[in-house]
Amino acid sequence: MYTIYLISVGADSSYLLESSAKQLNGIQSEFRFSVVPISSDLGKNALAFQRERYLTTAVYDWFVTMRRTLGGRRDHVICFVNRPLSSPKLSNLFGSHRAEDGLAVVTLNDSEQYIRAEERFCTYFLVRYAMSFLNPSVRSHDDPGRNGCYFNRKIYKPEIRLSLESGRVCDECKTALEQPYGASQRKPSAEELDSLAAMRKEVSGELPRAIVMKGGGVKGLAFAGALLELEKYYWFDQHVGASAGAIAAVLLAAKYTPSELCEELRKTRFSDFKDARFWTIPFNLLFRHGMYPGERFRLWIAELLRRKLPKLSEVTMADLEGVVIYATRRGPGTLTFDSVDQRRDTVASFATRCSMSIPVLFTPEKVDGRRVYDGGLRNNFPLKMFLDSYPGKPYVGLYLGWPDSTNRSSMVKDFFEIFLDGEERQVVDANRASIVVIDPRPVTTVDFDLTVQEQDFLVAEGRACALEFLAERNFEDGPTLEIVAQARTHANELRKQVSRRRRKKQWLLRIIFVFVYALLCVVFYFQFYR
Repeated sequence: MYTIYLISVGADSSYLLESSAKQLNGIQSEFRFSVVPISSDLGKNALAFQRERYLTTAVYDWFVTMRRTLGGRRDHVICFVNRPLSSPKLSNLFGSHRAEDGLAVVTLNDSEQYIRAEERFCTYFLVRYAMSFLNPSVRSHDDPGRNGCYFNRKIYKPEIRLSLESGRVCDECKTALEQPYGASQRKPSAEELDSLAAMRKEVSGELPRAIVMKGGGVKGLAFAGALLELEKYYWFDQHVGASAGAIAAVLLAAKYTPSELCEELRKTRFSDFKDARFWTIPFNLLFRHGMYPGERFRLWIAELLRRKLPKLSEVTMADLEGVVIYATRRGPGTLTFDSVDQRRDTVASFATRCSMSIPVLFTPEKVDGRRVYDGGLRNNFPLKMFLDSYPGKPYVGLYLGWPDSTNRSSMVKDFFEIFLDGEERQVVDANRASIVVIDPRPVTTVDFDLTVQEQDFLVAEGRACALEFLAERNFEDGPTLEIVAQARTHANELRKQVSRRRRKKQWLLRIIFVFVYALLCVVFYFQFYR
């Protein structure tokens, strides 16, 4: 394994370097990028080494002196400066290396003119010099026919963009990279080459991600709105969710597009899933542990899956392309249905029905003789559970929630949040850079009779939050600030309309209640006191 140290020289760039290192360390194990703390002796000396313009040879000489003075073994080092960089031959450079000595230097000066996302600019050079450290014999070239290659000498801005977007290493350089090098004639391992390929895909945006979705009942319609925008910049090969998130995950894994998912969810009357006559509800609660059987829901999912996967037998989890959904049970706890692992032979509609067994509302199914409940009870936002099973997998999370309003909620709401959310807010905060937070208020989990206006709001809110998330990523062709602002204004206006309509309905119900109460008081008075 190669450990490559990253050093901020002349100015503190540690936050950027930490973020870039974390991104690449998470997807492979052969190259570990480690940021030198600015509080260390080397870090302090690096910050003190300030110049108006840096010369590559001066940076290399400085580090060699530091290595000799401070000791310690750092075989591979990339220095990051924040001023213009030049060499004895060229007046302006993006970066340069002396790979045979394990040294490289990159300038972050005016990097935004090369690419909007500074982190992506940084990760590009981490990958570029990791390849040179692996085999220093591979030299830069000026061949116009190999312009998109990582090893093509970069003089102009478009050449950086071309290599960054393509993630390509030309055939000649690829062959040279795989050859034995040095006195030991060591040949790069397949694992090292695979790690380099994965990092190039990550930088170019071609590495597939998982989409991890929270439970939330009918609020899950907002996921469709978010995915309409996310699909323009990411592609997902794993779909993960609990409860409402499980519904979206299973349908996406069956090759429903976000627009098709949106259409199906909008035209579905969720109130139809309450499949029991009102006089049978007490019996169901007493003997079946739920108000509604939930069979109509299971048949709905089964029919949607059959449309995309026309089989004579029922669609199983193994028939779907990359899906993991969660349910909850007593004893062993979390129950996982995975298309390539645990319970892959389970019928997909049954697994989804297990994941959305909202306690009291729906009758719990049984697996291995134990009752199974809604996946949201233990893993409402199953990010930690997923990452424990798939460490390092790139992902985007869709979280239904809003900032904590400490003392403004009722006791019932407090208990409800503790019961469902647990510690997931801390998980969201720790991974905020990869999570789209969607605020579905005032729509609640069990609003089964959504109006068209409420549906419009959920889709618009999901879309606006996804656009804000994408704008923060600084994609070269990402959404403009004007588009983001328009989407946010539209979602906020719909939220106001929905809230206003709900307040009117609440006041009407209160008036009716007061009227009925007063009428009963009058009847009671005349019945017993006259």
